[in-house]
Amino acid sequence: MKAKDYKITISWNIEDVLSLDDSLTTDQCIEVLDLARDNHDANHGISWDTLSSYIDDVKEEVNLK
Repeated sequence: MKAKDYKITISWNIEDVLSLDDSLTTDQCIEVLDLARDNHDANHGISWDTLSSYIDDVKEEVNLK
């Protein structure tokens, strides 16, 4: 394998989100993951705290509707 082809990935999934809050729907979990992907601080990555923060955002959005 050439060094330029070597990569790693870290994945988060719906089960991870549900482990933090099992009241969320699948669509809400996807929204949380999308928010984390699109808005996380690349210097710090995505952590459990990141997901918790976006869960709060998604739940707040539902309460405002």
